[in-house]
Amino acid sequence: MARQVALGGEFKKRGLLSGRSTPEQVVLWTGLGIAACVVLMGMDQFFFLFAGLVIAVLSVVITVPMNIHGGRSYAALKTETAYRAYRKHAGLGVYDPVHEQTALASVQEYRAAKKNKKKAVRPRGFAVRRAERRKEHVQPAPLMVGRLSVKEVDFNARERLAVFRHANSDPAFYTVIFEVRGSAGGVVEEDVEDIPHVGFGRVLARAARRTSAVSHIQSFTRSIPLDITDHVSWLADYVDPNAHGNLVRSYQELCLQVEDRAEQHRSYWVLRFDNRTALQRAANAQQPGPMAVHAAIVQEAQALMAQAVAHKAIRGYRAVDSQMAAGILAHLQDPYTYAIDDTDVGLEAVWQKLDQEQTSKAVVVNNHAYTRVAYIPRDGFMAGSALPVQAMRQLVSGIVPAVIHSVSWVNEVVDAKEARAQAMSDRTSDKAKRHSDASKGKISDGTEQVMSNSSDQRAVDLTPGSGHHGVKWGAYVSFTVDSEEKLLQVSTQIESVATDCGIDRLYWLDHRHDMALMAVLPMGRGIRT
Repeated sequence: MARQVALGGEFKKRGLLSGRSTPEQVVLWTGLGIAACVVLMGMDQFFFLFAGLVIAVLSVVITVPMNIHGGRSYAALKTETAYRAYRKHAGLGVYDPVHEQTALASVQEYRAAKKNKKKAVRPRGFAVRRAERRKEHVQPAPLMVGRLSVKEVDFNARERLAVFRHANSDPAFYTVIFEVRGSAGGVVEEDVEDIPHVGFGRVLARAARRTSAVSHIQSFTRSIPLDITDHVSWLADYVDPNAHGNLVRSYQELCLQVEDRAEQHRSYWVLRFDNRTALQRAANAQQPGPMAVHAAIVQEAQALMAQAVAHKAIRGYRAVDSQMAAGILAHLQDPYTYAIDDTDVGLEAVWQKLDQEQTSKAVVVNNHAYTRVAYIPRDGFMAGSALPVQAMRQLVSGIVPAVIHSVSWVNEVVDAKEARAQAMSDRTSDKAKRHSDASKGKISDGTEQVMSNSSDQRAVDLTPGSGHHGVKWGAYVSFTVDSEEKLLQVSTQIESVATDCGIDRLYWLDHRHDMALMAVLPMGRGIRT
């Protein structure tokens, strides 16, 4: 029997104060702190007690994540609206690399003039401010990229590996990219078909150990419609003139049927090194020097990828160097200008013009490529039904007619001990809630039952000695078309295929597709914090 997995059931977080993102937690605890101060200021006066109670209740209510808002709170929605207005005022809704380079050049000229004690007019503007804050080794990049730098190192005797340093958080984290080859297609037995998925689970389990420096593994697939015109032309030129007419017509019909389905699929794994303690320990074990961290990253990546091949999670892989990474990133932004294997673009010019102001439904790249991004919310999978592990395959290769699209799945691995503690806490909370509702005679709509079943299953899966670990996930889908008129049509097309994958709904990230673009790039991002 084919392996199955249950992803539905986690509709919401348990408890009144849980389930919030970091900014929402800040708002909540700030509000509760203000409420406590107000109460302490006048504990013997009804007005102060009432005002403190109102502030506390409002702090809780406006920060409660709601499914109708895509898992975000009222405060988050209003913050996004205000931030959107600020971005428009500051010109952050459009990233123009030419403008950024001009601003950088003007800042460099001004600094050179001041160094030589010459008079110079200080340049102004938001782009200039960004250039002034940017370090010398950090190239201009869109807002969603942040402070990103690249170092290329030797991976083995034949290959080089690009190590990306993301300095948006403190301390920084690192990512590396590998192009992987999956299992061969065709008719296979169910048990054989499941082998790569079992192997991938073992890779995740290895990364989840506390001694591993890998904190996230992103599985990323790019699907590109394949033009079979060259093949048809070759066939017309080289077909045997004595071939039977029925044979020629049959092959012609096959070509016509395949034309809408023909695709090229490219798959990548991204390893994110954000386990600071383990990474520093591994770096200390290397030869001391500025490259110790990079040496530790290479060593861990070699071991993990070797295990992936040994467990048949993949058939093979190759390290992605700076040149390959530049081609991939440029193509993912503008597939109409750059091929995925483009070697003529460098990392200094990899970021394209991104415009979120033209339409709220997509980010417009270089004025002709429209990219729309959606994510699968935590309640997006059908609850109560187990899905085959191959379910997401439909989103990768089942869209007809074929469109340029990407599927990104980010896994943040969690050590078994930590995951088990969370599972037991959730299980206890669910049992208490069900017991309380039963004692009060409440009739549930089934939500509590589904969540209780989910926490029960997690607790069983994470039994000590099982070898299982926990994982937090984020899943994204994006597509690119060449005109705004096609956006809604292709969106409906993808939503229809998503239903076949057991996905109830997709949440389209309108008004912020330029920011969401980072989640559908092989950069190891996309997990909510």
